[in-house]
This record gives sequence, structure tokens and C-alpha cells, in this order.
Amino acid sequence: MVRRHCQPPAALLLGITLLGLSLTQAACADEALNQRVLVVFDRKTRDSISVAQYYARARHIPESHLCPLSLPNPGARVIPLADYAKYVQKPVQRCLDKAGREQILYIVLAYIRPQSLEVANTVRYYSPDSFLADIWDTYAAKPFDPFPPHPHPYYADHRAKDNLFLPFVSLAAFRNGPNQPLPIYSVWRLDGASPDIARSLVDKALKAESTHGPLGQACIDERMDPLVHPDQGYRAGDWDLYRAAQFLTAAGYKVVEDNSDSEFGTPPSPNCPNAALYSGWYKLNHYNDAFTWNDGAIGFHLDSLSVNDPRAGENWAANALKKGITVTSGAVNEPYLPGLPRPSGVFHDLLAGATVGDAFLRNTRYIKWMIINLGDPLYTPFAGGKTPYPRR
Repeated sequence: MVRRHCQPPAALLLGITLLGLSLTQAACADEALNQRVLVVFDRKTRDSISVAQYYARARHIPESHLCPLSLPNPGARVIPLADYAKYVQKPVQRCLDKAGREQILYIVLAYIRPQSLEVANTVRYYSPDSFLADIWDTYAAKPFDPFPPHPHPYYADHRAKDNLFLPFVSLAAFRNGPNQPLPIYSVWRLDGASPDIARSLVDKALKAESTHGPLGQACIDERMDPLVHPDQGYRAGDWDLYRAAQFLTAAGYKVVEDNSDSEFGTPPSPNCPNAALYSGWYKLNHYNDAFTWNDGAIGFHLDSLSVNDPRAGENWAANALKKGITVTSGAVNEPYLPGLPRPSGVFHDLLAGATVGDAFLRNTRYIKWMIINLGDPLYTPFAGGKTPYPRR
């Protein structure tokens, strides 16, 4: 997998000749993103080892980028902060130093428990994945309580109601910018109710890449028509979903857009068969079996416990994975609406040619917080961009 990430110099933007442009393009080095992945596995768990090896073979990730952990309680869903620092953070830091902390963009957890982080003297659980995104503690030195006061530096602060969206910038290009602090990472899991489901996330991503993106329709589930409401509070979520529907329509997808208060699969709302792309809301810790997911399908549900446990339970992500979705994302605990991935920005950037690893990190406001991403971060459904590109 090769992507171009170099940026033209400022002088070129002011009108240097076509010859100068061609020389600059020739000087841009192709950058293999599979060389920029760190795969983390639990050496005590056979299934974790197997999933890590499978992913590394499928994406041709160097063996030196496999990072073993020795977790004290491999089956535990929750890890205390002190154990996270000792058994997860420090070993992964050593692996990053070995592979090159600036070299790595994506950290992939291969079928690993735990999925929740317990912090003393708080009443909440956090996402250990989101803590790994800030593994060098440059965004925040300690856990946020009650909530993060500012976005992470790679976040794109779009204005959905005004239809103002920042151009996509890859995580690699962002890292190459001037005066960058120690890096943040896009952190993902290959997980689900079984190791076979975890491995299938890789297979389905590769298959969808071969067809230039997932086939089928898009479904967008608003709670009400945003056009009669300001872009604030819960209505900000509806504005995000509304713009997402516009982008997907412009890109050529048939879009089923529902703005009733009920979810897909609950009358009067329709079902969503033949699903390629989805976002919507809202029933807490619940999955409506209203979807049939095509290979490469990307979907996420805006609720506060949407990834309560990616392997079991009533939560949306666990059941979407069982039913065949390829990529999803959500919260282990209350993230508040601003802390969830933003549908308009995620789909905007995917249609611009982003990897899912870049699109979700760039459109999730906070790290060191509540979000878990599930799937292969190298998955690039629309390499080169989907015509028409979603500009104003």
C-alpha cells in the first residue's frame, strides 16, 4: 500500500511553472503506510498472536513492528491506570522507540483485552486505546475530569451548518509540518466476538479496496430535520448527519435519509439493507437488526455506550461486527456528543481519499477520552478520492 503525502512548497502555490510542478512531484517520495503500523498483541493469548500475525501478513507489515505485551490478566475487560502504565504504556513506548516513534502513525491492538481503563477517584471508565493515542502525554499529562477542555492538534474543526469544511490533510502530512510536538497516533482494534471476526475485518477491507469502495447504499439516521434548528446542543449531531448525507449523495451513493425520532428498523423508520455506509442515532447500548452489511461497510452509531464491549452484550458495535460490518467506532462511557466521531467530517475525508485511520482521528475531537475504533486503519475505501470530491 502506497500513498503520496508530500505537500507543494508555498512558492509553488504562488505560480511556479509547470516544469517546477513536475520536478516537485518527482521529488515527492512514495510513502508505504504499511511501514508505519505498530501491531500490539498479548504474547500470553493464542488468539491475539494469531490475529496479529494474520494482519501483518495481509498488509505486509514488518515483523519488527510486532509489539508483544505480557498482560497480568489477559481476560479482564477493565485495567487500572497503574497497570495500564506498567503493562501497556511503557512496553508500547519501547516498541515505538525501536520502530521509530516518528515513523509510526497507526497502532493496532490485535484481539486484546481490556477495553476499559479505570481511573481512581473518578466515576467513569476511559478508553485505553484513546490513552495510547497520546502515549507520550503531550496532549494531556493526566486523565480529563469532567471532560477535555480543548481538541487534539490534528482535529479538523468543521462548521457543518455553514458548510465550511477544512481540506483533508493526512496524518503523515500533518506530522511533517513545522514545530510538531511528540506524535499522537491513530489507534485501532481488530476485535469482535471471535478471532474469525477480527481477521475478517482485514479481509473485507482488502476486498472493498479492490472494488474502489464498499458497494450498496448509504443510510443516515437523523432525529429530526436540522434545517429548522440551530447548530448547537443535540441538533449539532443532526447537522453533521445532514451534511454527511449531502456528501454521500454527491459522491453517487443512493442515500436513505430518515429524520424521524425512531431508529432504522423501528416503524415508521425503514430498514437499511445492502448497507455500505451508515451513521445515525439514538438508543443507548442497543443494536437494531435493521442492516445487511456489504463487504467494506463503514458505520457508527451516536450513542454513549456504543462500544461498551466489542465482543458481547447489547451494544451497537459488538452486534454490528457480528452481522458483518467492516469498520465502526464508538464510546466505552459517556463521551458527550462533542466527544463522538463527527459523521460529516468522517465521510468528507473518506471521500477525499483518506484512510479510515486518518478520517476518524481527524474528526474525533478528543483523545485520552472514551473512543474505541474497530477495523483496519490502513483501509482506504476511496483511494485517490471519490468523484465528485465533496467541496463547497
